[in-house]
Order: sequence, then structure tokens, then C-alpha cells
Amino acid sequence: MVVSTSLKRDGVVSVGSQAETVPGPQPQRGPPSATGISDPHHVAGTGQSKATGYNLKICQWNAEGVRAKKLELQNFLKNQNIDVCCIQETHLNPNHRFSIRGYETFRRDRDNGPKGGLLTLVKNTHPAAEIYSAGEDTEVLGIKLLLESKPLSIFNIYSPPPKQVRLQALQPERERWIIVGDFNSHSPSWGYPNLDHKGEEVEDWIITNQMVLINHPDDPHTYYSRAWRTTSCPDLAIATDDVAKVTRRQVEQQLGGSDHKPVTLHIEQDSRPSSRKQCPSWNYKKANWTNFQSKAETNCKNLNFGQHHLNSKVEFFTAAILKAAKDSIPRGRRKTYTPGWNNELQQLHNTVTELRENMEQSPTDQNTASHNKAKAEYTRQKLQQTRAAWHEKTSSLNLEKDTNRLWKLTKLLNEDNPERRQTVLESDGELLTQKKAANHLAHHYQHESSVKLPRERTRLARTQIQERQNQRPTDRCMQEAISMNEIEAAIKQLKPKKAPGPDGVTNEMLKHLGPLAKRTLLKLFNESWKTGSVPAIWKKATIIPIHKKGKEKKNPNSYRPISLLSCLGKLLERVINRRLLYFLEDRNILSPTQTGYRRHRSTEDQLALIAQDIENAFQEKKKVVAVFFDLTKAFDKVWREGLLLKVLESGVSGRMFRWIRGFLHERSARVKLDGHLSHSVKMREGVPQGGVVSPTLFLLYINNITAVLPRYVSNSLHGDDLAIWSAADLATSATCRIQTAVHDVHQWTEDWGLQVSEVKTQATVFSLSTTKEKVTIKLGDRTLPQVETPTFLGVKLDPRLSWKPQIEDMEKRGIKRLALMKKLSGTHWGANSKILKTVYTGTVRPVLEYGASAWATAAKTHTNKLDRVQNFGLRIILGAMKSTPIAAMEKTVGVEPLESRQRSKLLAHAEKMKRLPDHPLHDKLKSLTKNRLKRKSLNHLVKEEQRMQADILTANIELCEKLDPTNWPPKTLKAEVRTTIPGITVKGDQSDAVLKALTMEEIDKRYPAARWTHIFTDGSAEDATRNGGCGVFIKKPGLPPVSVSASGGRLCSNYKAEVLALHKATETVLQWETRPKKAVFLSDSLSALQALCSGNPDSTMEHLMQNINTLAQTTAVVLQWIPAHTGIVGNEVADRLAKEGSKTEQQPSNLTYSEARTLIRNRQKSTFKKKNNGYNPHEDALHQLTRHEQTIVFRLRTGHCGLNSHLKRIGIRQSALCHCGKADQTPDHFLQTCQLHCSERKHVWPTGTSLHTKLWGSTQDLEMTAHFVNITGQRI
Repeated sequence: MVVSTSLKRDGVVSVGSQAETVPGPQPQRGPPSATGISDPHHVAGTGQSKATGYNLKICQWNAEGVRAKKLELQNFLKNQNIDVCCIQETHLNPNHRFSIRGYETFRRDRDNGPKGGLLTLVKNTHPAAEIYSAGEDTEVLGIKLLLESKPLSIFNIYSPPPKQVRLQALQPERERWIIVGDFNSHSPSWGYPNLDHKGEEVEDWIITNQMVLINHPDDPHTYYSRAWRTTSCPDLAIATDDVAKVTRRQVEQQLGGSDHKPVTLHIEQDSRPSSRKQCPSWNYKKANWTNFQSKAETNCKNLNFGQHHLNSKVEFFTAAILKAAKDSIPRGRRKTYTPGWNNELQQLHNTVTELRENMEQSPTDQNTASHNKAKAEYTRQKLQQTRAAWHEKTSSLNLEKDTNRLWKLTKLLNEDNPERRQTVLESDGELLTQKKAANHLAHHYQHESSVKLPRERTRLARTQIQERQNQRPTDRCMQEAISMNEIEAAIKQLKPKKAPGPDGVTNEMLKHLGPLAKRTLLKLFNESWKTGSVPAIWKKATIIPIHKKGKEKKNPNSYRPISLLSCLGKLLERVINRRLLYFLEDRNILSPTQTGYRRHRSTEDQLALIAQDIENAFQEKKKVVAVFFDLTKAFDKVWREGLLLKVLESGVSGRMFRWIRGFLHERSARVKLDGHLSHSVKMREGVPQGGVVSPTLFLLYINNITAVLPRYVSNSLHGDDLAIWSAADLATSATCRIQTAVHDVHQWTEDWGLQVSEVKTQATVFSLSTTKEKVTIKLGDRTLPQVETPTFLGVKLDPRLSWKPQIEDMEKRGIKRLALMKKLSGTHWGANSKILKTVYTGTVRPVLEYGASAWATAAKTHTNKLDRVQNFGLRIILGAMKSTPIAAMEKTVGVEPLESRQRSKLLAHAEKMKRLPDHPLHDKLKSLTKNRLKRKSLNHLVKEEQRMQADILTANIELCEKLDPTNWPPKTLKAEVRTTIPGITVKGDQSDAVLKALTMEEIDKRYPAARWTHIFTDGSAEDATRNGGCGVFIKKPGLPPVSVSASGGRLCSNYKAEVLALHKATETVLQWETRPKKAVFLSDSLSALQALCSGNPDSTMEHLMQNINTLAQTTAVVLQWIPAHTGIVGNEVADRLAKEGSKTEQQPSNLTYSEARTLIRNRQKSTFKKKNNGYNPHEDALHQLTRHEQTIVFRLRTGHCGLNSHLKRIGIRQSALCHCGKADQTPDHFLQTCQLHCSERKHVWPTGTSLHTKLWGSTQDLEMTAHFVNITGQRI
């Protein structure tokens, strides 16, 4: 009796009384393994739901493959407002991406075979954490839902039919615990007529653990067996008594065609979950910037700072800006997301559901056939509509209207966007959410921002700072007041769409400030600069934790802190950082091997350096031992007292030192997590993450780490990425040197508070020997791991420097990104070639070219793998067949071969190194090549390429103008530059007559010839690389015109010739005794005018700016862009004068890096264009067609298409003969003479239309060709 009572109390009927207690009507019977289903509207429950309570909705559903049912699932979750959905038999594997917007995903895929798998979806408003996962016989996935009342443990289970139920490992808690899933077990307790072994196991487990079965024997069925046409209820819900009492179970209608129906459990809760706090965002697309600027000016004019402290003044100014923003910029946020479901699909789904019920109640052949037919129609319509919606989305992508939309879609397809969910952390076994989790992360980041050093060391540093801090400034950039020019230059560099700091002011607002607001800002900046006081709000950070993909979600170390600082404060940082970098670069204070955060230096410099050193060692029969250091959280571990001492030792003093000290002092941060703010914590050490000046300060801090290295040990430093290496005849000799160097580096890091990771720091031996060398290098008491293929700055090295691992990795990543392009288009639908080319060149090609200066020596057998990736990409872009010639695809798309681009990149890299005399690679590329082995190094390749391109580059190092890393003070132009003309679009689809008319109308209206001097300028260069010429044509009011022609130099690009033409024009006007009151320079070089506004001029542009600013002192100067070669008289005369100038005697001139790079790029383009007989993709109407039309025309052009002539060539057809039987089915025959399509041909084209017109004509011609193919039904 005890057992029987216990069973009944737990919702289970004892085995001995099965025959007497089977409730309700007998279900249809099948074989012992069959299971079944019943009335979808029946509701059963063990508890009563109060009208005022909140029900947590948990859905359980065996999907029998969830990917094909995602649309139905999205709609169901939204309509039913499901909180948690436990899905069995997902049939997912690790390569399948699956997510539902608005839900966090917990997955367990089957490890040892197909099918199976579990998926638990939790609404983002509910914090949850995974607590259990197993999958040998019985698949189990457990999560803990952290509700505000009490946590609820939810276990999702699937037990395959032939396997035993393994529940022994599950140890239920005494309360708030529920398990749902497909047990595939039989018992009268849940509606079966018999009890099998699995059912007995489940019953025993329920009794042993004092659980309650929520199912009732008379509950509706949840499963229908199509094979046996029977119904049953294998989907169970078991809970602790407290949960079962407040749970109501409801079987829903069929979903997505699965044989299992979803079941919803309504669990009564004491309180509703708190919603995620979301602040409305600024909608800048609808902003009224004119109104904003006006109101900001008015608000700033009314400010009365008086004797207030700087903190208060900044608060007043911030409030004035934000008030103007609120009055001028709308705010909002999309509230709901509607999945791609429509009424037509809903009606078809309802029909399938109705016929499913008929089939289950009366499983006749007719009912089954009706259901299957309706389901097939529904599936077909769903697929069609899903494809149509995606095709419309991809086809509507428009680079000219909104490039951001393309990249957003690209990120979405790559799943680059971080998952929005409720964060759950674990601390000492306790799960934390919301504010507790935010506080926990805040303390974690505070702990990371700490350094342990002996007190004596700290006291000594403070004493040294006191002794040095009053030293007199040696450079005016340390003391001089901030100018408006500096603020204007800094504002130009601000990037849009950056999150604001705690004060709420954004970069967009700063870029639209008026003159009065800027003057007010200048006063605040100068007060901060002169007093060394940094406003408190600018030193407060809001930290947004971003989960690192693939890391444990409950671990605080798995979250990357993104620090949001005041945009106003960062603007001032940008001004001061420019001064600081100018000082450090001008005095050559930074280590020459440091390339991090420095202009004109990159990771590729360091990769090329180590590769060149290793190749040199191989030539000398030497071996190289290298160590790659990993500094743990280096930016957070910067000892601030030590940093200030290093700042003083570098020569920084005066106002700059005082400002930096104030910048580092009393910094605090708050973590913002899921809309909850932590309390404020002090960040005592480290450089402020997210700060503009922080990287430069870090460079100063780590600057002398390389000074401790012994002789014969080379190094590379990029930010905090340090590598050291040494070459010797014997690996043991090199190891001794490296061991000494490792000890010195370790000692330096201990002295300065940094930490070297003993696990991530690795040693490697590079050698051509076939015998593997083992070395022992110790870091403290631990031996460093020796690895075969270390990763350095994102590139995989290997012992023989074959580059095979690196190229295979690039190939793998490139193919993965190509999969994204395939999602954007098919042969009949999707984005056109312009969009796909942009995606390829922006996301795929950079992967294939990164580090090219280092791995350029790789064997052709390896680099061919990258060529295959590009060729695959070209086929996707054009919808081409696999057999299509590569040259034809490269020509049509306008994409050069990777090898050609690589040679140009090597040459450009060498030109840069010519102009960086302090970098170690500079001397290595100047030295003679070593030729003992046939192996080639970067030095070999560069010298070969320089010999081939000697006519466009100078060998005279004196003419190679040294790179200017940072110019200060910034150069600003005191003239108006206008780069647009009303009515002229950027599409380039307007005729010359229209362009001329619009331009002349603007000139006559804005610059009337009676009052303005018109100065037309133009420049040209032969082959865009040499023999430059400048032309100037000046029309003065009431005076004869002036013509000037001059040479531009032996090595000259079109761009340089245009700049020199403007320079010659300004020189000419400055020489006049009587200068004009108003002058407009009319140039067709948009790039030259844009460069004038960039703020980073080279020497040629700097001289031009000086001339313009001098002229602007007496003359109103405007520089106006005009379209080229449209028949405007002045422009045509200037063009003729420029060509005359190019034929005059040319003189050698200085060559800047940007000019050298332009010449190399122009030569590359010119060579590619000559190879393709002058073909220009931009002039080809093919690229104006839709995706389907492009595919048809391109395939017909190449002949690699679905016509019999080509199919015979590749072995698919036995005969090339056309169906008309008169000739081979070639594109010519099909389009021109095939008698089967005479009527269609007459309908589409006039008689006599040539094949060239049909395949190479205008956009309309090509559209007609595609139309002809479509109406004939021929598959191309």
C-alpha cells in the first residue's frame, strides 16, 4: 500500500493495478515501439491558475529537424509569447548555425551520429545559465532560469527508442525543478496500454526522487505515427511538487509538420520578469542639423560660466548641447520584431493542421493522402515565399544609397554581431544576474587594474617624479595654447556611429557645432590644458562587457570590456595626443622596432622583418631560435607612477605633463550590463581603455623593454606583442642568447608591474634541417612550451618557413567567407556583380593578402590555393560556370590576379621602408642579397621588381622624401572648397551636354565673370606614371586671358600633376602686382580638392596650402570642382596646356611615399588594362543588369554556358548539335540563326541586329538578349 499511495501521490499508477486503472478510451494500438497523438485543444493540469498571476510559459517539442521549421517556430514563439522552448531531435551539427531573434540559445548536438540533439531557447528577458549536459544513451541539457522569485531548473531530455533511459545521474533538487522531453517510454500513467522497461525506469526514478508526473493518462496525445497510424504520448513533463501544483499543461496544434505536437506548460509565478532597460537611440537620418546648430549656438551664447569650477562649466556646456539635440534629433527604438510570416502561409498552415486532425481521428488512406498533399503544397509555398523575400532583400541592395545596409547584412550572415541576452555570472557557486552581475564584473575589472610592487619602488618613483616635474619645457608643443585649427582638425577625424560616454554627447553632435559653440569648447579645452585639471565626467567610463565567442559564459574573464568615454574628453585627447606623438616622433624617442599605434607602420613591417632575418639565417647555414611573448592584460597593468616617471624621462614636461597626470588621476568606471549599472569603482592603475592618448602612453611605458636585450638578439614590438629571435650555427648557441634575453625581459616586466603569460608565451626553432631541434627555455621556474607553428601577429609561421600552414589557414577562412557571397546571390536571383565585388574585395580578398610581404616567398603550389579561392569568388560574382576561363572573369569583374597585386604590394612596402631609415627592415632591403641557396627572400623579390619597374621609381635615395609621421601644428586651409555641383549625381549616368549645362549654370550664378577671376587648372601624365604636365588658363574680368604651361617632373602621376597645376596657378596669381578681389580655382580633380581638406598633406600639398592661405589674405578664394572633358572651354584649354607641358623637358623631383604608391598602383592598373585590350568594367552595360540577366549575358559571351556546344566540350552531352539539326548549338547559332526561335527573335530584335550588339551593346540591348533567352526557355 505504501508503494501504491506514493505512486498516486506522484501522478504514477502502480504496475500491479495497470489493467484496472487505464483511463479513458483505448488508443489505437501498434507495435511495442509505436507512439501516438490526440486532440490538440484538450487542456490538462495539476494546478489552478489565478487570474492575477503571471504564467511562465515553457514549451516542449520534438521538432524532428528544426532548421526546416524555423519560420513556423519563430511565429509560434511570438504568437504564444513562449518564455522557454525545449526542443528535441534538432538534427543540428556543429557546422549548422541556428538562432532565433529575441532568444538565447543553449545547444547540445549529438556527438556520435546524425539526428538527435537538443536545443533550449530562453527569452532574452530571462537570465539563464547552462548547468548540465550529457549525451551518451540519453541526451540531457539542463539550464537554470534565474527568476526574480526563485530560480527554476529546467532539463531538456531525449531518449532514443532503442536506448535505455539513463536518469540516475540526474539528482533533482527538492524544489523548483522540472524535466521535459521525449522519453520514448510506455506506461499507463501517461496513456499507454502497457508498461515497458523504459517506462518502469522512469516510474522508479520519479518515485525515488519524489517527483510528480504532470501528464495525466487521459491527456491528449502528442505524437502520431505515420507508419502505424497510431497516437500516443511519449512527451512527458516531470517536476517537483511545488512546481507541479502551479503548472497547467496544454497540448498545442501541430507545428511545422512534425509528427510531435508542441506542449505548453503554464507555470504560475508570483511576479513578472523585469524587462530589459533600453535607452532610445538618436535617429540621425531624421536629424534637423540646421536647427541643432542654431539652438546650440543660442544655448552657448546664454551660458554664464562666471567663477564656476571647470567641472561645472563642462556640465553647463554639455547640457546646452544635449538640449539642442533633444529639440532637433528624434529618438526611438524598434519595439518588436515580426518574423517573415504572412496570411497566405498562415492559411495553408491552418489547412494542414485541420487535415492533420482529420487524419489522426480517422486515419484512412483518403485522409492521409489529403493531408500529405496539403503539407506538400504548404512546404512548396513556404520555400517559394522565403526565397522570394530573400531574393528581394539581396536584389534591393544599393551601394550608392546605403553602403551600411550591405555591411550590416554581411555581419548578420557572418554572425559577427554580439548575441543580446541576459548575462549570468558565477561566483563561488552562486549565479549572479542584473545589478549583482554588473557589480561583480566591476570588481573584477577593478582587480585587473591593479599592480603589486614593493613599497620602496613606489616611494622611489614618487621621489624621482617630484624632482623632475618642474623641469622647463623644451618644446612649444608642451606649452602653447590650443588653437581653433587643432580643434577643427580633430573634429574632422571623428568617426560617426560611436557610442557616447556617460555625458551622452556624440561625435555627430560635435561635427555639427557652430562657430560660437566651438569657441566655447576651445575655452574649456584651454582651461583644462593650462590648469592640468581634467573634468571629472571625462574621467568616468561606462564599461560594456562583450562576450568572447566560444568562451564560458559564466566566467568574468570571458567578457571583453569596452570602455565608453566622453566624446568631448576624447576630442581633447585627440588634440593633445597629436602634440605628444609629434614630440616623440620628432625626437626619435620611440623604439625603432615599435610599430604599434604609429602612422605609416604596421604589423606587416614586423612580419617581413622576422621573415627576412630567418631567410638570411638559412642562407648562412644558421638556425633561428625565437620566443613570442604574451603580456597578460598589459594595458590594465600599467603602473601609473612608473608611467609618469617614464613620461618625464622622455622629455615631456610643463603643461603636457601636468595634463597627463590629471588625466590618469582619480579615474572611475561603472559596468553597464543588460541595462543595469553597477556602482562606481576606482581604476587605480592601467591606462584608460578606450582613451585616444592611452596607446601612446603605453608605447612610452613599454618603450625601453627592448633596451635590456643582449647583443645578437633581434626583436619586434607591435604594441604589447613582443618577439625576440637569434640566429646561430648551432641551436644551442642561439638558445643561450635567447635564454638570457628571456630572463632580462622577465626581470623588466617584474620591475614594472607587467605579467608574462607562462602558458601563452612560446618558443620555436626555425631550421632547414630535417631533424627536429628541441630547446629548453625557462621563464622563471617554468619551461616555455615549444611549438611547431606559432602565430605571430595573426600569421602562422613554420620551422622551414614554407608558409604552408598559413596559406592553408587563409584558404580555409577565405572559403568560409565566400559562403556568405553565395547566400547573397544565385544564378537567377540576388545581388548584382557590383555588390558581390564589393563584398569580395572588402571581406574575402583582405584575408588572402594579409601578410603578403612575409609569405611572398611561398612556393607556387601553396599560393595556387589562394588563386583558387579568388577564382571561386569570381565565378560567384558573375554566375559563371566552373569551366569559364579565369582571364575572362578577371577582365569582366576588374579584379587583378593575386600575384600581380602581391608584386605591387611588395614594391610599395619597399618604397615605404626607403623612407623609414630607423626601421631595421630599411637596411636589410638595402643590403646585397644572399644567394647560397636557391631560396628567395623578400629582398630578392623586391630587387627583382625594382629592376622591372625602374622607369617609374627613383633609385636615388636622396629623392625619396622621408615620411612625416605626425605634423604639428595641423595645417588648415583658409579657403572654401566645394566638391559638388547641384544636379550632378555621383552615378556617372548623365550626358556630357547635361554636365556642361549644369556646370556653366552654377559658375554663372555663383561666380559671375564680371566680378570673379576664373582660374582653370588641369594636369596629366603619360601612362599616369611619368612625364607630367600642368596647364593653367586664367580669365580675368575685362582683361585678356592668361595661359601657363609647365612640366610636372619625370616621375609623376595624374594626381600629382593636378596638384602641381593648382600650385602653379597660385604662384602665378601671387606674382601679380594687383591681385583679384575674388578668385575661383576650377579643377576637375576631385581627389586633389578632397586632399586639401584632409588635414594630412604631403610636402607638395603643403606648399599649395601655404600659397592658397597667403592669397586668401587679400583675395576671397574658392576652389570648385567641375566635371572633366564635357566641353567647358576653360577646362579644355587647361587640358591642352597640360599636355603641352608634359612634352617639355622633365626634371627629377622629390618623390613622396604616397606619390610612389600611386605610381605603382597606376602601373598595375595600366598593365592590367593593356592585357585586356583597354576594357573598362565601368563602361560595360553588363554591370547595370539584374543578377539573372548578368549571368545569361556573361555565359553567352564566353561560350561557357548550357548550350550543347559547351556541354559536349565538357563531356556532359554526346553531341554539340542544336535541336534544329542544322548546326552546332553555339551562342552565335542560338542568338542569330537557329530556326526554332525565329518568331521570338523577330519579336525581340530588329532584323540584322549583330551578335556584338546583342552581347556587348547598351543596357537595353543586353536586357533584350536576356529576355530572348527567357522566352525561348533555353537553359543557359
